[in-house]
Amino acid sequence: MVTDTWHCPGCGAQLEHVGVMTLDGSECSVFQCDTCVVSRPICGEPFDVALTFAINDAGQPFDPADDALL
Repeated sequence: MVTDTWHCPGCGAQLEHVGVMTLDGSECSVFQCDTCVVSRPICGEPFDVALTFAINDAGQPFDPADDALL
C-alpha cells in the first residue's frame, strides 16, 4: 500500500514516508521513526537504529528487513 503518512506503531507519531519498496509485485510505503530505536545485528554486533517499517496491502506494518509483522 502506498501512502504519504502513517502513525508509528511504537510511539504513535505521524510520519511521512521515506521511500517506496516493491514486494511480490506490490508497492509499499516505507517509514522511519527516529524516536523509536531498535537493536539490529550488523556483522554480528548489535547496533541501535531507527525503527523502520513498511505498510503492506492489508494496511499492516511490517519490518522490511525480516518481512515479519511488527
